[in-house]
Amino acid sequence: MTRVPSGLNRRAFLAAAPAVLVASRVGAQGAGLTLGMVVGTTGAFASGEAPLLNGVKMAVEDLNAKGGIAGKKVNLVIEDTGSEQTGAINAFNRMLSKDPVAIMNTTLSPFVLAMMGTIKDEGLPVFTGAASAQLAPSKRGAANLFRIRTSDTKVPSGAARFAAETLGAKKVALLRINNEYGNGWRTEVEEVCKQKGVQLVANESYEDADRDLTAQLLRIKNAGPDVVIMAGNPPNFVVGVQQAKQLALPAKLILSNAGVLPTTIRLYQQGAGEGVYGTVDSLPSGDPASKEWAARYKAMFNLESDYSAAEYYDGVMMLAAAIAAKGTDKKALVAQLRTLAKAPGMGNTYTYANDGDGGESVAIVQIKGSGVEFVTNIR
Repeated sequence: MTRVPSGLNRRAFLAAAPAVLVASRVGAQGAGLTLGMVVGTTGAFASGEAPLLNGVKMAVEDLNAKGGIAGKKVNLVIEDTGSEQTGAINAFNRMLSKDPVAIMNTTLSPFVLAMMGTIKDEGLPVFTGAASAQLAPSKRGAANLFRIRTSDTKVPSGAARFAAETLGAKKVALLRINNEYGNGWRTEVEEVCKQKGVQLVANESYEDADRDLTAQLLRIKNAGPDVVIMAGNPPNFVVGVQQAKQLALPAKLILSNAGVLPTTIRLYQQGAGEGVYGTVDSLPSGDPASKEWAARYKAMFNLESDYSAAEYYDGVMMLAAAIAAKGTDKKALVAQLRTLAKAPGMGNTYTYANDGDGGESVAIVQIKGSGVEFVTNIR
């Protein structure tokens, strides 16, 4: 995939809002291309999904700075999910009425699963960071859905392998959100623990709206694990990480991806996250091939880059290359994207050919101060 050259003149984007148009319309002929984005700009998941929007905005500006795609400017239109499933479905339907060439969709697996019938029926390319195993090509039946994350069949097992192989854990506890996403983590962690001869001493769950995890954490503490693996969304981690610190939980913590996003780390009380591990697809600022992009991102948004912003940036760029090659016919675009194999991006390496499931990498990072440091890749 072609990387965008440095040295382009940047300007700050307008803040996202429901049905906001980002990028000026071009000419009386209406020659622009509409790119839709369905994402939480308000509600509980807004901070966690902000990097996704940043990545898409950056990609659109980079494209338009070079004249757009095949001479057509890209107009980014945003619909707010309100961080609710019904809101996400309604936002997706509103977006369809705007006739986008493609949609950059929310990263929340339950929301995307609820849209699958419509996504399949409409047939236009839809990109998502939703990592649920239930969205694998063999299960979803929609060739036009392109995952730009690493599947949850790989990430949870990577966390469990790191606990056993690198941290030397003999006893592991799991604290997971009680939904399909959390169930996917449970299945994979249980399997790795069985393979590695590690005892799973506690398997606790919580509801997404819970803002007190004391009971679950005390049961985990009493079980005496060496490592606790926690899976959930940004608001869950703000509660869980801080309460684990308050309860002096002696075990090492490994968080699922959302727990080590820059936007999540900013919400932790000072020192609460220090030394905590987390899974990511990649660390753009630590990758020589992506460092220039990561520096531009930080300058543009005053925020450290992360895998989710990079992956949504990559999604737009893969779409742009497909449009340049095949035009805007949705069937032709889907077919072109389905030829990609081992395509390198800023945030991952992507394969869609032969029912490929998108992102392929998993890495471990550790919170240090207000950011994270690379620890290891899980192969």
